[in-house]
Amino acid sequence: MTIAPRRCRVWLLILLLFCTAAAVQAAGEYRTLEVESLRITIDSEWAVRAAPGYVPVRFDITNLAEARVIEILGQSSRFFRMSGAARQSGLVVRRALRLARGDRVRLTIPVPVYSDNESIRLEIREDGRTLERFNYYGFESRSLPADASALIVAHPGSEFGRMAAGWPRTMAHGPRRVVIPPGAMSAPGRVVVGSGAGGPTRPLDFLLAPERLPTSWLGFTSLRAVVIGPGEWQLLDEPQRSALLTWTACGGDLFFVDGSPGKLLPAWQQSSVPEGAVRAYFFGRVHTPTSASIASAGLSDVLAKAEALQDANWALPANRASDWGVIAGRGYRLPIPGVGGVPARAYLAILIVFSLLIGPANYWFLWRKRQLVLLVLTAPAISLIFIGLLAGYVVAGEGVGVRGRTVTFTMLDQVRKQAATRASVSLYAAGMAPAGGLRFGRDEAVFTIGPDGTGSRESQTLDLTEAQRFAAGVIQARSPTNLETIGFRPARERLGFDREAGKVNVVNGLGVTIRALVYRAGDALHHLPGPLLPGHRGTLAPGGQRGADLVPAGLPLSSRFEHLFDHQPDGSYLAVLERSPFWNPGVTEVDERDSFHVVIGWA
Repeated sequence: MTIAPRRCRVWLLILLLFCTAAAVQAAGEYRTLEVESLRITIDSEWAVRAAPGYVPVRFDITNLAEARVIEILGQSSRFFRMSGAARQSGLVVRRALRLARGDRVRLTIPVPVYSDNESIRLEIREDGRTLERFNYYGFESRSLPADASALIVAHPGSEFGRMAAGWPRTMAHGPRRVVIPPGAMSAPGRVVVGSGAGGPTRPLDFLLAPERLPTSWLGFTSLRAVVIGPGEWQLLDEPQRSALLTWTACGGDLFFVDGSPGKLLPAWQQSSVPEGAVRAYFFGRVHTPTSASIASAGLSDVLAKAEALQDANWALPANRASDWGVIAGRGYRLPIPGVGGVPARAYLAILIVFSLLIGPANYWFLWRKRQLVLLVLTAPAISLIFIGLLAGYVVAGEGVGVRGRTVTFTMLDQVRKQAATRASVSLYAAGMAPAGGLRFGRDEAVFTIGPDGTGSRESQTLDLTEAQRFAAGVIQARSPTNLETIGFRPARERLGFDREAGKVNVVNGLGVTIRALVYRAGDALHHLPGPLLPGHRGTLAPGGQRGADLVPAGLPLSSRFEHLFDHQPDGSYLAVLERSPFWNPGVTEVDERDSFHVVIGWA
């Protein structure tokens, strides 16, 4: 009687071990099929160990029939492991696609990931019918940056591809490291939890041919780095190149092996760069090592040395920041003035009064009147009255709308007319959640870090048809919402500087009020004596201002902002704005309270 159950347990254990090994060796699938006059190529192969960010699923779809509307639907199961406990949640990603006859569309579906383990399955639907289901694939998605996979872009038949085949790092035995923010467990800081599934012979990094790269920069956010050669760069099309450069500008480490930075950006073609030099590109870095140096030192050593050349607080993966996932209090990364905890005493008092009235008081009154039959009417009436009173109390005490507090940091290049922005955001929806949820652009990275800093546990719905709309699961009424966002966009905003009679003047073309401004030219510092309205002209006073006087204490990375003000680069300006024109809060209107917006620009 005991043999069969024991055998079942053994076979189940073998099956689980087999599935784990398969997930480590390959995450995703790459195949082409035809179904109901659709020729579909799916490419979901990606990192086996991802950092919090997005993983890209690439589609190449050709419609051989009449005009139609199809839907790409993805379902993700998320598994969280915290202090011995486990919890599961889900994500539904949707993208509607309108196809004319003969249309061929190449697109990338970026799927947000941030749990310990994730499994994703996608399908193609039309008119409510499932035309094709693709395989589930799983991977780890909350690794520390050093443990996240790197992508090596290499053509299999090229000389670079043959050399790069021996570069991928291997997974080490032992515990697997994940991000645990301070306060989430009894031991603060980043700790080691879980167990590694890979052995020393399993590759951590992976190789992809140039034509298989995603066209959305969001897909690269889950990687430690991208390595590519000049020949492979030439094989990329314009959307792929733009995606790689955008990811670099937002904080990525791009390794252009045996190449010159001038081949990446026309603006760098005239500048002389020593061999192996590193170029800053907004928040990111472009490294130009030689293939011989990588083969000699190993990719692990090259990546480790690259970390020392960049401020990790503004780098990708996003969890490289020293304060990643830190929650200040009451579930808020940034406590919002005027928004406290749940008024538990008031709610409890209202519920006690309600219980007494609808029960004993109601019964006693009707018993005295000898009309107990009216209980079926008075009980619902009292319930409706108290629902109205409770709703009125919430509206009177908190109002309606969304309150928020954010810290944004923008790098503005007025010559290239481009800007990169990174923001830490806390939101509070009073009364009710905004209709339609949160809406961001398709090219904005959004990290839903949740009220404890380790990622939202709520099931989410993400619609990518027209934008990046989190329709459910991210912002809820009377609950903390914490986000990290990163964006890169064209920017016409600018400040104009000129000298007249020995004085430095500035024209505010940023479109918002400037609260403070420090401009550095050589060894000379100039500052704005008072606020400057948009479109107005002001005269700067000689001398600078200390970072401690401009940066509020207690903000995330406040020490980094102070250091920036105290060690300002030559030829730049630092502006503290009333609000940021470079930041998208995700809702139409938000009541900002004590936000802090900084722009560093080059005129």
